[in-house]
Amino acid sequence: MVANIAIPQIYEKLIISLRTAQANEYSLDKEQTSYGDLLDALRLSLKGFNIN
Repeated sequence: MVANIAIPQIYEKLIISLRTAQANEYSLDKEQTSYGDLLDALRLSLKGFNIN
């Protein structure tokens, strides 16, 4: 399932983080990802949502 979220343009670093995200065996590769901590924060904030 694919879910969409809207991110305002003022969060430029978060958008860059999503565009540069690289995974290794379903794990985020923080060495290859810009602003990886912001991406982690987004993932944690969405953890409580159950999208069916």
